[in-house]
Amino acid sequence: AIKKVLTQDTIYILMVYNPIVLLTSRGSQILANHQQKQTGAQSLATTGMNLTGSLIRTVTTIKEVGWDFHILRSYGVSITLNMILFTQIVMYRENTKRMLDDIKQKKKE
Repeated sequence: AIKKVLTQDTIYILMVYNPIVLLTSRGSQILANHQQKQTGAQSLATTGMNLTGSLIRTVTTIKEVGWDFHILRSYGVSITLNMILFTQIVMYRENTKRMLDDIKQKKKE
């Protein structure tokens, strides 16, 4: 269905630029977490599901499509960034809890 709308060249371009989009979106969040030493409202469960989904998609892609470099590169970038986010949530959980508690306390005042 998508091949009828997009040309092969367009699909190729989108696949090539996908890791850049991933690095921009997730990378900026990773950098903000690192600078603030807390992760705000990011969910460990959601990030864990994103990581698991990326791992499953990688295995499925290898099985169904083979070793397609552009697709697997995107999944590899996604796995790496999700692992970093997951690690940050665990690593900064105490700082995040303190920050969220401070916000709750200020709302009560």
